[in-house]
Amino acid sequence: MPFTFDGWGPLRNHEDISEGADEGCNSREVSWARESTLMTGGLADLKSTGRLLVISPHLDDAVFSCEALLKFARDVHVMTIFGGDAPLDAPISDWDLQCGFSAGSNVMKARRTEDARALAEVGAIPMWGEELQEGYRIEPANQDRLSSLIIDTIDSVAPTHLLFPLGLSHHDHLLVATACGAAARARELSHAFVYADRPYAQRRPGIVRMRRSELRASGVVLAPEPLPRAARRGDRAAIRCYGSQLRGLKMSAFRMGLFRERYWRFSWQDQ
Repeated sequence: MPFTFDGWGPLRNHEDISEGADEGCNSREVSWARESTLMTGGLADLKSTGRLLVISPHLDDAVFSCEALLKFARDVHVMTIFGGDAPLDAPISDWDLQCGFSAGSNVMKARRTEDARALAEVGAIPMWGEELQEGYRIEPANQDRLSSLIIDTIDSVAPTHLLFPLGLSHHDHLLVATACGAAARARELSHAFVYADRPYAQRRPGIVRMRRSELRASGVVLAPEPLPRAARRGDRAAIRCYGSQLRGLKMSAFRMGLFRERYWRFSWQDQ
């Protein structure tokens, strides 16, 4: 069961415009975006009504990818799937060393503290799953168990809107994206959306387009959903809370916040 805390390649240094152009900003795309704005249940509704459940693979992904939207929405829960502690006898990972941790550190406890502070900055409620992230687990992640966890979270939170990662680059992100898609289908959610995983969306030109093509081939429909106009980039205070992860990425909060947030409405072709 999730546990909840409720008191609590070189990157470009400019907004990635080439990726957007690469996605095909043609009349059809613009038309889809306009239609999405007019549809009920869009992200703009979250300012005054509705409850948003954001699924985050790791303890940083939701804020890194969706900071402005999280601050905009009125009622937000963020469920981090891979929030479990490393086994006591596990050696510290190379990534944790790059992030400034040392052998014997309770890495995940420190990261949950970062996450709690960051989500407090945007007024969201954190929920933490106990799955082990890549680098900690010995056995492969169980895709059915991940889907069941997400379905249980949906049933518990009862969101009007579900938001989850597109599933870029990192194996854990792909696992979570796949599990979320299965959960959205199982619960026949009409207001499901995906976000472009930052900073992965900027690492390789065309990576978002390639992922969208994969999903389209599997029967998924993605319609561009604009970030609501009233959602504004802030002072990046929430992003800054993840000091350990920014250190590992060799990025500043300012630089991370330069990349635009991107969203799509998610559905299946046979729905």
